[in-house]
Amino acid sequence: MNYEEVIFAVGLVIVTSLLAYRGSNKFRARSARPMSAAVRALFDWAGVFALFFAANLALGAVVILLLRGITQRFYALYGLQNLLLLILSAGQAFVFQMWWRDD
Repeated sequence: MNYEEVIFAVGLVIVTSLLAYRGSNKFRARSARPMSAAVRALFDWAGVFALFFAANLALGAVVILLLRGITQRFYALYGLQNLLLLILSAGQAFVFQMWWRDD
């Protein structure tokens, strides 16, 4: 992915976020949380996601290395280069964060 694609994607996200923020201000419930709480929750989730993703990668590497030592077959660490592992780690972090919250 080159930097033009990154800039384009970030620009799209910024524009749609601003449109959603402006549009939802009119219809937003008065009991809704402030935007700062939402941003704080995003950073909390990002931290939990990073921990789960690192833990999943580390456990996967240990399992692959153990399989290499136990069996005659070669298992590549490239198996951990998987988009599904990234997505599942993100979901895992989201569920954990929702469960951990006390409000």
